[in-house]
Order: sequence, then C-alpha cells, then structure tokens
Amino acid sequence: MNARELAQPVTEGFAPYAWSASVAEVAGRHGLSPAQVLKFDQNTPPLPGVPQVPLAESMARLNQYPEGTYSQLLAAAAGYCGLAPENVVVGAGADDLILLLAATFLGPGLRASFSPPTYAMYRIATQLRGAQLVEAPAEANLHWLCNPNNPTGEVVAPEEIAAIARAEPRSIVVCDEAYVEFGGESVAPWVNELPNLVVIRTMSKAFGLASLRVGYALAHPETAALLTERRPPAPISGPAVAIAAAALRQPRLGDVAVTIAERERMRESLIAAGHDCPKVAGNFVLVRSREPLGEQLERQGLIVRSFPEAIRITPRRPAENDVLLRALGAEPGPPPGREATVMRTSTETALRITLDLDGDGRGSVVTGIGFLDHLLTLLGFHAGFNLDIVAGGDLEVDDHHLVEDVLAALGTALSQALGTREGVQRYGSAVVPMDEARALAAVDLVRRPHAEIALAFGGDRVGSLAVTLLTHALERFAMEAGCTVHVEASGGDDHHVAEAAFKALGQALRAAVSAGDGGVRSTKGLA
Repeated sequence: MNARELAQPVTEGFAPYAWSASVAEVAGRHGLSPAQVLKFDQNTPPLPGVPQVPLAESMARLNQYPEGTYSQLLAAAAGYCGLAPENVVVGAGADDLILLLAATFLGPGLRASFSPPTYAMYRIATQLRGAQLVEAPAEANLHWLCNPNNPTGEVVAPEEIAAIARAEPRSIVVCDEAYVEFGGESVAPWVNELPNLVVIRTMSKAFGLASLRVGYALAHPETAALLTERRPPAPISGPAVAIAAAALRQPRLGDVAVTIAERERMRESLIAAGHDCPKVAGNFVLVRSREPLGEQLERQGLIVRSFPEAIRITPRRPAENDVLLRALGAEPGPPPGREATVMRTSTETALRITLDLDGDGRGSVVTGIGFLDHLLTLLGFHAGFNLDIVAGGDLEVDDHHLVEDVLAALGTALSQALGTREGVQRYGSAVVPMDEARALAAVDLVRRPHAEIALAFGGDRVGSLAVTLLTHALERFAMEAGCTVHVEASGGDDHHVAEAAFKALGQALRAAVSAGDGGVRSTKGLA
C-alpha cells in the first residue's frame, strides 16, 4: 500500500493551499529576468519590521527548547490587546492556530461555515478534519469569519460578531483579525463574556514579521486553557518570541499609516482610469474585473493574487506600485515621498533598484557579488535610504558589467528621486575612519556631473569583487546622478578601505539630501 491509501480520509474535494507563482517561475514562463518581476501577492508589508531587542542571548541558546509557557509573549500580547495573559494562546503563525482550532472543534460529521471568497486555510483546515463546509451559519458547529475580510476588504461590526456568538452558544465562532490594524475594529473585548468566541491575530501584517511565524489567539480563559493543552509543546522559536514580544510591548505601527495612504493613492488612480476598486480595510487593493487581469499582468512580470472576477494587489513601495498602475492603464497620483524605481535589462545585465530617500536604512541588496551587496547595504544604511536592489548579469565573464551597471542605475534612481532638487541642503561631506583606513567624501547635488575618486587598494579583489572596478563604477554613479562626488580612501586593508569609502559616501549623501531652507541653494537660482 502507498502512503495515500494509509492516510486518514479528508472531505471530498480537498485541495492543498496554492501559492502564487514564484519569481523564478514567472521569469522562466515569460522569458524575463528575475529582476524584472515584482510580487504584489503576499499581503505583507514592503519593508520588514525592525527587531527591537538584541538577539545575542536567545541565539546563544539555540541548543535549547524555548521556555514552554511563553509567558513573555503571553504578557506582551495581552498588554497590546487590553486583556490578561490567561486570555492568550500562541501558535506558529495564524495558520497554526486555525489548524489547532479545527483539530479541537471539528471532525467527521461536523460542519463549519464560511462565506467565500475568503482565506483558503479555513476550507483546508475543515477538510483535513473530515468535516463539511456549509454556507448556512445555523447548521454549523464552527463559524470561520475574517474581519476585515481577505480578499474583499469588507468589515463587519464587532457587535454583529458578538451577537452571533451569543445567539449560538453551542457553536465556536472564530474571528480572524489579521488585518484589523488597517481599518477594522476588534471583537476581542467580548471574549471574557463569550466562551465560544476566539479571535486570531498575527505578527505578519501590521508588524512586518511574517518570517518569524508568530500568531496568537484571544479567548475566554477556559477556552484558552483548552487550546493551550492541545497545541504542540514549543511551536515558536526562542529568537522569534523575543522579537515578537518586544514589538508588542512597544508597537511601532508607523508603516501601517504609510500603507493605508498608499492603498488609497492606488485606489484613486485606478478608479480614475475606470477600474472598479471598492473601499477596503486591509493592506491591499481589490480590482473587480471579468477580464483575466492577473494573466495580463503576469506576462509583464507583475504577480498579483487572482480570484474569480477580481485581483488583489498588495502595495509595495510607491515607485514600484507606479509600475503596476501604468500596466493597468492608470496614471499614478503624486507619490508621498522622494522615491524612484529603475528597471534595466541589457544583453549583459538585468536589474531593479527601488530607492527611498526618506527611509530609515532598511532594504535588501542581492547582486550575486557578496562584497558588493555588503558595500551597497552600508551605503544605504549610512545615507538613511531604504534601498532594494535585485540584479544579475554575466558573472561567468567577469563582474565588470554588473558592478558598473548597478552603480549607474543607483545614480539614475538618485536623480529621479531628487526631482527638481529644490529644498535640499545640496552639500554634504564626511570623514569616516575604519581601523587603519580612512575615507573622505564630499557631495554637491547641483546638476554638475563630476567625479574625483581615489581609492588606494593594495590588491585586486575582496571576496568575489574586483575592487579595482569601484573607481570607475563610482564615476558612473556621479554621472548618472548628475552631481559632483569626491571620494578618497586609503589604508592597509582593502576591505576596510572599501567599507570606509562607501560609509563616507552614505554619510555625505545623508547630509546633502536632507531638508534645507526651501528653493535651490544656488546664487544662480537653478539646480
């Protein structure tokens, strides 16, 4: 007998969770470079949450199981929601809790209600237990509710959800509030009154910590105790607990307001272009259409989540969203900040750069050249930019084309993000020591392209990067940015020389792009 014949039966029609196509799949399917592909399908923030705790202590205990009661996380979640630790159950993400609830309250011969379209895990968890799905709440042993709903973004008043639980005391009412911070209102205040009400929350959406896989449920203390008895003994890692608890104790949800503003900017642009975009209360935009918009966008390297007669779009950075808006025939409204996205493809390289001058040093750089990734990450951090770079090229030849093209495109992105260059300080300079090495950098953002680069390397390479390429690459950066750049660096260790140079350039750019007194800082009155 094979494994399927030995497995426990599931409800007829069961289908596993279906992910959208990956970047590699879409690139291969349509003859694109991965750098040309943008994912708008995962309902996660464009930037990760920032850990607020040092991880040295928990990382030093990776050989040990985490503290099994999760008292630190229970207290933090309870404080965030205005309840007691006894009300909280933790799990490895909201999906783990959905499966736990189905395992606890469903089985063959029982029924669960849900109202499609909604999150697929409710169906999957129900069918795995051999239970039946129904759309008539009066027939159900368990009710799955998503509020705000995914993918429609619709909101039900919490009083209505509490009324369902009150009217059907022999049924479990599960309210998934994954998106509540983006425009919903919580039913959590009713859990102590209603033992059959369970609220699910996640750290993946508003907190930007999806990779940690941390979720929690809120319930009456007796219900929470029952669920805790039936969950695995240690489903969440120690480092994940430390990060999530710190985030809940001191929530920094500024990115939520930014996401909501960008969501509405996108909606307005799409509506103006004739698309049907209803109001939503999630971190996404819904576009109703009978046309296969998802397929059309995928051919251009833009991945969205497709549903019958609708697509769901998760906002990324504004400059990246503008790429999608234009693909849908919409004219983007004014972006909220100083951003640019540059996408280039040639026979030698393909790349995508998104640059936000008003960031906080977050982002990622993936070029295939480790030391170049390191240098550009340092530059973005010290400049205070949010910088995302994806690039690939003919590294089988050498790294010349990729290094030059990435720095040139970064200069183009800087020029585009600066716009008219009004209202900036214009000048910036910095001296950065790194052990025996020292670097000096000076920048003038006026439109006078010029570069003086003097990097004193003793060898040819650091790691897989030919550091001798950096002088010319920085010259290309200055030419494409349309500004004057001076960088000097010397020392006994080539690694230190390069690091100091890019840190100094970042510090100089931070000062130069910062807000000035308005207008153009030039006696000519022109940038």
